[in-house]
Amino acid sequence: MRAVLGAALLCAAGCKNDQGFVELRLENIAVSMGDFDATEDVLTRLDVAHTPYEGFISQAVYDPEIDPDLVSLKVEDLLSRVTDNTPELELYDALFVNSGTRGLGAYVYNGVDPDDEIVTDADMLARVQTFVEDGGALIVSDWAYDLVEAIWPDAIDFAHDDTVYDDAQTGTSRTVVADITDDTLSLDLDDATGLELQFDYSYWTVIEDVGPDTKVYLTGDVEYRVSDAEGYGTLEGVPLLVSFEAGRGEVVFSSFHWRAQRDEVAETMLQSLLPGMRLGTASDGPPDLGDLEGASR
Repeated sequence: MRAVLGAALLCAAGCKNDQGFVELRLENIAVSMGDFDATEDVLTRLDVAHTPYEGFISQAVYDPEIDPDLVSLKVEDLLSRVTDNTPELELYDALFVNSGTRGLGAYVYNGVDPDDEIVTDADMLARVQTFVEDGGALIVSDWAYDLVEAIWPDAIDFAHDDTVYDDAQTGTSRTVVADITDDTLSLDLDDATGLELQFDYSYWTVIEDVGPDTKVYLTGDVEYRVSDAEGYGTLEGVPLLVSFEAGRGEVVFSSFHWRAQRDEVAETMLQSLLPGMRLGTASDGPPDLGDLEGASR
């Protein structure tokens, strides 16, 4: 089901794009809905078919009219359910995990009840790791960063204590003028300089540095909370959008929310990073899980 883009004979072993990453054909896409981001909105505008899984900690803060109870599929099912020895996650080519997906932090909003069901579940984490290493694409935004930290701790150096859930959620800038550090993305954005990124909620996830094999697309100077004692400070030139390969797959992480960006910017960036998405397929509706079970990877 997960195949490398390009002519079958020329790209049987995997084709590299200009950014150096294998281009994955992303035909079947799952989205974990979260409280703060909605990458599914970008996919819908691009007319890309996708299957939503309800993953709200509480509700969609950006649209209180969304009723979580009306979304029958749940993120826990996606990461734990196995049918005929096939994990449900393996039926997809890409997984988008929105900021505010439950199970990926320390506590829910009351500060008492734990919210770590996924990030502390070794089986769920192993399924996500296998999914990516077998050729899947994982796209994660902001507060969902603990998923990446738990599986690939050396790929991205998030702010503060890596062993404490949510500890990197310290960004306070509302607008960041970002430098585009990737040539392909720069061309796709018409050589834009000083790309303005919006951060619609405070205390977003800050990256301090990345591993040697991690690609950086956007950087900027950010305001963040240093500590209770030290107050606030500035970090210069920190990564804001990154990706790295894991096995035959790819992980993309953004400190910002995709839904908060100008439509054309979010759409262009997502297409640039994931050229294997099939545009014009949303009218077909999400694939039936039963139809996917017989698909070959």
